[in-house]
Formats: sequence, C-alpha cells, structure tokens
Amino acid sequence: MADEPPRGDGDKYRAARIGTAVALTAVIVFLLILDGVSPDYDVNQVTLTALLSTVLTLYGIEVTAFISRLRK
Repeated sequence: MADEPPRGDGDKYRAARIGTAVALTAVIVFLLILDGVSPDYDVNQVTLTALLSTVLTLYGIEVTAFISRLRK
C-alpha cells in the first residue's frame, strides 16, 4: 500500500555514505601515489588530514549502524 513505510532498516543514506567513503579513499590513494611518483608534488597535510577524518567518520557511522542492527 502507499501508506506503508519502505522495507529495510530505514537508513536511506547508507549507500551514499559508503560510496562517498570509497570515493574519498580512492582520492587519498591517488594523492599518495602522485606524491610518491612526482618529485614536484607534495600532499598538503591539512588536506590529507581532512580527507582521512571524513572517511573515518563515514566508516564509523556505518560501523555503529551495523552494531545497532545486530542488537535488534
């Protein structure tokens, strides 16, 4: 019926968080490879820290959501 809530765990942003975390992880790997290969390029520590903290936060949200789903 149209009034029924959608099935699932109710977290509609899960795929977006995981996709974003994977994409940012790929960007970090690319930047580190570029830093190692190119003598003219240095990774900015502030940029790297911001990207890493964002990725860890997104993965952390998923871990806590997974644990809460296990407890139900």
